[in-house]
Amino acid sequence: MAGGDRHGHAEEGGDEQAGTPAPALSELKAVVGWLQKGLPFILILLAKVCFQHKLGIAVCIGMASTFAYANSTLREQVALKEKRSVLVVFWILAFLTGNTLYLLYTFSSQQLYNSLIFLKPNIERLDFFDLMWIVGITDFVLKYLTIALKCLIVALPKIILAVKSKGKFYLVIEELSQLFRSLVPIQLWYKYIMGDDPSSSYFLGGILIILYSLCKTYGARATSQQCSEAGDICAICQAEFREPLILMCQHVFCEECLCLWFDREKTCPLCRSVTVETLRCWKDGTTSAHFQVY
Repeated sequence: MAGGDRHGHAEEGGDEQAGTPAPALSELKAVVGWLQKGLPFILILLAKVCFQHKLGIAVCIGMASTFAYANSTLREQVALKEKRSVLVVFWILAFLTGNTLYLLYTFSSQQLYNSLIFLKPNIERLDFFDLMWIVGITDFVLKYLTIALKCLIVALPKIILAVKSKGKFYLVIEELSQLFRSLVPIQLWYKYIMGDDPSSSYFLGGILIILYSLCKTYGARATSQQCSEAGDICAICQAEFREPLILMCQHVFCEECLCLWFDREKTCPLCRSVTVETLRCWKDGTTSAHFQVY
């Protein structure tokens, strides 16, 4: 009977524990309840912010639409090869040129074109919203210039440049464009992080600058340990690694060998997995829609 009593008490305790919600679940329910109560206030703040920056939001939406139209139209003309329409190509070029000049003229007082040559625009105090405005406009303008250069390549007759050779020029233009777009925001973020006020904390600004510089480090170089694990031999050229790169599938190859391989294939030479990060897929005239924030 004593054993039965103990068993009964254990079952009662188990029922109580099962009926009691877990602490994590209780906290999650509390957070959800708080969000439900605060949702109207959050929407009010969001509407206020959108109303304050309605001009900038409208301009960004218009520039994004313009970029999407020009990018898709140019890609279609590149796919037509020798049957492409020169009139359509020059229409894209004129359309982008007119949009860019009109934008820079409308906001000429801010001198937004200074950011294209690594200078600070004419803004008294650079706050976060002004920074995002300048970075966004500059990035779209650089995308327009990239598409314009590709339009000139498309318009060239085959006597001057063969159709099958134009893909390499599209690739070079796109790679240089992405490199330049990644460099332009640096001076703006440096000025914003350090601040214009001499009394601001230079120590904190210096630490943030170092962290920002680390975030700007690009590439996926293979370490010596990864090369050793791969046998120190490139599977493509069957020689020792020269500037080794590691793919997402953790296979290591020479950088030069990968560039030659990706001109023909879109997968890893060993496991055939798609290597999106290292794929050079800009030979069809496409311009990257990635927004270069920092």
